Amino acid sequence: MSLARRLLGRLREAAIEAAPLAPEEGERLDVVQGYCLLCQALQQRRNGGEALVGWKVAFASRAAYERFGLGEPVYGALTDVMQVAAASEVELQRFIQPKLEIELAFILDRDLPAGQYSDEQLLAAVGHMAPAFEVADSRWQGWRFGAGAFLADNASAAAFCLGPRQPFDAGRAARLDYALYGAQDLLAKGSLGTRDDTPLHNLCWVLRRLLADGFELAAGQVILSGALLPPMTLEPGHYRVEMLGTELALTFRSPSAA
Repeated sequence: MSLARRLLGRLREAAIEAAPLAPEEGERLDVVQGYCLLCQALQQRRNGGEALVGWKVAFASRAAYERFGLGEPVYGALTDVMQVAAASEVELQRFIQPKLEIELAFILDRDLPAGQYSDEQLLAAVGHMAPAFEVADSRWQGWRFGAGAFLADNASAAAFCLGPRQPFDAGRAARLDYALYGAQDLLAKGSLGTRDDTPLHNLCWVLRRLLADGFELAAGQVILSGALLPPMTLEPGHYRVEMLGTELALTFRSPSAA
């Protein structure tokens, strides 16, 4: 059995059993192999009835991707079974070692056929934006992995949730302020300021990269544009993000709290 086929099976088992794999199992994977496994796993999901609904940007900052020896960010796929409803309760037992991220999501309102596009043309395809939660969950024990293994794990994409959609406004997206609360306590807050990994920059990068890699970009697809705050280990409780003058909330439960 090939390494790729064996790892696909092992990663699928890890997700079903909610049990991480030893990092050594993926240490031989390079970025090209990682993307190949990501695509194969995505096709298996689609063959099983899941629908591709969007994409996520990971390693969005220069410091993050250079730490893994890369020259650009990476991406992962989002399917319909990963999406959870706003204000719902999510069982933590479905994950292995989850972390919570807050992001700005963009929603395409028209198809983007293969071709070359300016930033302005790419942004013209965006119809809405919304605050978002992403649950990142690594199938590699202790969140220890190289870039190839991270990609084989679909860039740790596990679940996501969208808040109220608003008409896309590039100016507002460029001047974003955001805050994350746990129950009533402020956990973290931030502002885009002068950071280089802005949501708009990441959006244009991933759209171009996906088109270059031969993927179809269709109206309705969601783009999670990268974590706005450092990922937080996810504990049972109520979380709320304030962004764009609105809010998004989710509650996470452990089995004992059921």
